[in-house]
Amino acid sequence: MDPDYEAFIAKFLFREDLARHIGIEREHFLVDQYGKEIPRAKEFLEMISDPRWTYELSACQVEDRTIPRRDINAVMYECLENDNNAHHVAERLGIALANREVARASMPLDVYPDPRYENIVRTISHERLSAACRVTGTHIHVGVRDMEDAIATYNALVPHGEELCALGNHSDGERLRLYKAMATDWKPSCYRNAAHFYAVACARGFAEDPRNCWNLIRISRHGTIELRMFGVTDYVGEVAMWVQRILSILKGG
Repeated sequence: MDPDYEAFIAKFLFREDLARHIGIEREHFLVDQYGKEIPRAKEFLEMISDPRWTYELSACQVEDRTIPRRDINAVMYECLENDNNAHHVAERLGIALANREVARASMPLDVYPDPRYENIVRTISHERLSAACRVTGTHIHVGVRDMEDAIATYNALVPHGEELCALGNHSDGERLRLYKAMATDWKPSCYRNAAHFYAVACARGFAEDPRNCWNLIRISRHGTIELRMFGVTDYVGEVAMWVQRILSILKGG
């Protein structure tokens, strides 16, 4: 067996006990009293001191995450809990969190001080950096048992990509237009098997680091199928609706 192939497969941390568990990641802009995006992510994260909150490429954004769960109501409750904690911290800092899919074209392009992001910035144009910084979204993770289950689950969702994009669109398509300008290799396509997945990863440059796959639907290194096409909303019930549609598709609906 090809040792490089084995090393690639080993990068994915599948857990059978988390199969069909749901996890949510939501990106938010930090804004000042006038609603303008401000690069204060590091200060916000230091103050909130909660592992469920983390950084993004733009220093004007933060992201909250939930623990993988089967109970969707429990997932939504955790989203609300994250919101409450964040708003308290933001108030202490004299700023606010804003759920908007597309920021101003003139927003600051400060990048969070992370080596991976700093390397990305060195390799992309100003236009692609601006596109990446100006959008936020909601990422939904569906746990899978193993690579075979991952490919089957992924393949079941790929044909519904356009429907899911429309379901999560609140910006008349502008968010996805900017995302596609940043991630030119955005369109997912089905895999025949694990060997084919590895061949595509080699061809598209994410065999070394699966995070460099920018498809709107992807097999995540966390052992999940990650759906990245959804925008943002103030209403967690809408996120629950997106999750329900995903699960319905996987049940053949």
